[in-house]
Parts: sequence; structure tokens; C-alpha cells
Amino acid sequence: MKLTGVFVLVIAVGLALGWLFRDGSAAEAAAMGEPAPDFTVQVITGGTFTLSESKGRPVVLNFWASWCAPCETEIPAISTFADDNPGVQVIGVAVEDVETSSREFAARVEASYPLALGTDEIEESYPRIGLPVTYIIDADGVVTEVLNGIVSAELLTDLVG
Repeated sequence: MKLTGVFVLVIAVGLALGWLFRDGSAAEAAAMGEPAPDFTVQVITGGTFTLSESKGRPVVLNFWASWCAPCETEIPAISTFADDNPGVQVIGVAVEDVETSSREFAARVEASYPLALGTDEIEESYPRIGLPVTYIIDADGVVTEVLNGIVSAELLTDLVG
């Protein structure tokens, strides 16, 4: 029993010291009602996308992976929304995936909006419970919705368009 108490004490002290001496480099996590953390990702067809360059426009930020069947199912609906709402920036970002698989998937699905490769930074900054997940960011850069699961063009239009 004493050994368990010592073990718990050592763990608690370690956690407290880790918190006290953290270097502040941990990524800011996106949260509803808060400014969306900025990021830059490589667009699969070339170039980059930086969230902060979309200020003044709403953003639909969708996370997907090549192995995610529901992600592939929702891409035509997101494409329809993107085509019908040119004033909204739509970006899809691959996470939890292998780059070659993401590129092959992007070529196969032919989304009408940019698809990009995720980074460790974006994966830490935008928490997910499974895939797909879509963040709605308003024109002021504030997260207004987090949608877990497949989205439809109609839902996106109701929330953004």
C-alpha cells in the first residue's frame, strides 16, 4: 500500500513539474467561440494555403484521410457547396494519413476545392473524434461549429452560406 502511495505521489509531482516548466510551445487548440489557430498547409495540386490569408471570408475546414470511407462519401457534397458558394473558402486537409495515399485519393475523388496535406501542427491544433470532421470558421476567424461525421451541402449552406 505504501508503494502505491509513493508511486502516485511521484506521478503527481512529475505532472506538476511538467506543467510548471512547460516551454509554451504546445499548439493552441481550436475551440468553439474562439479564434481559429492559424496554419499553413501544402495544397496537393501545388502552392500553399494559410488560414490567416482568408480573413474576411468564412472558411469550411474539412479533415479527411484516404482510408476513411465516410470522407470519400461527403466530398461530392462539399464540392457542390464550394461550387455554389464562391465567397466561402473551402479547404480539405488530410490527417492521420500517408502522403502517397493522400495524393492518390485526391486524384481519384477530384474535389472542386483544394485538398492539402496535414502537418503535425494542424493535427495538434484541431482536435478530432474520428473522421471526417469539419470546422466552420466565420469571416472574423472564429470557430463557430465543429461537425463530426459526414456533412451535406444543405447543412453547410444552413451554417455558412
